[in-house]
Amino acid sequence: MRQNACEMGVSNLDGAQWRNLFAGLQSILRYARVPLSDGVPPMPTRLVDESPPHQRWLVGHQLFFAVVQGVIVGLNCFVGAAERGDETEARAAVGVASDFMRSSAAAIRFTADFGPVDYDKLVRPAMAPPAVRAGFSGLQTRDHAFLTGLFTELRALLARLGPGRTGEDFEEFVDATIDAYDAHRFICARFGGDVLPSLRMAANSQGRTTQSGTDALRQIMRARLFTLTGVDGRSATA
Repeated sequence: MRQNACEMGVSNLDGAQWRNLFAGLQSILRYARVPLSDGVPPMPTRLVDESPPHQRWLVGHQLFFAVVQGVIVGLNCFVGAAERGDETEARAAVGVASDFMRSSAAAIRFTADFGPVDYDKLVRPAMAPPAVRAGFSGLQTRDHAFLTGLFTELRALLARLGPGRTGEDFEEFVDATIDAYDAHRFICARFGGDVLPSLRMAANSQGRTTQSGTDALRQIMRARLFTLTGVDGRSATA
């Protein structure tokens, strides 16, 4: 990711979002008591118009999926510590999950750091038949399915144990999750999803849907937040 950023430049992230790209990695190193490196490198700003968007799309998604696995690691450690009654460990572990979730939000913005014209002409066709099966979507990955299953487990765990001293730390994870879905909505709108349906929606409806991609993402976010917290997410996702 860093090499690609230096080659292509970065325009879709601010300084805080650039730092968030490294937040999960730094957090899990601290959690494992591994000495940190020199810190976050400066954000590149040089833009190269002729740089291939396919490369950014690929590198960004590889980073995103690795970061999602980091979220899962943090949540698994949180579950184990909470069940043992180790509040200190639980707070540290959910902090790892929160940092990785914020990294995922930054990663998805990084992934789409090129123009809408390039997306329409080069990237979107590569995600449609015959390149891939109809209805292809990142929501279908095993990691995403496992993560949403963990959300259900977390809700049951907290209902059984009560928030204890991890309450504020868990709320931070919920806020980070909202940020991640907001980043997806931002990118969807950037590439016309505020008007057009997603590839998956278009395939499932056989071209008959009129719902925009951003509206669908809003509904998904509300459902995921309800799964995680048991609270209707409408106020957080309006």
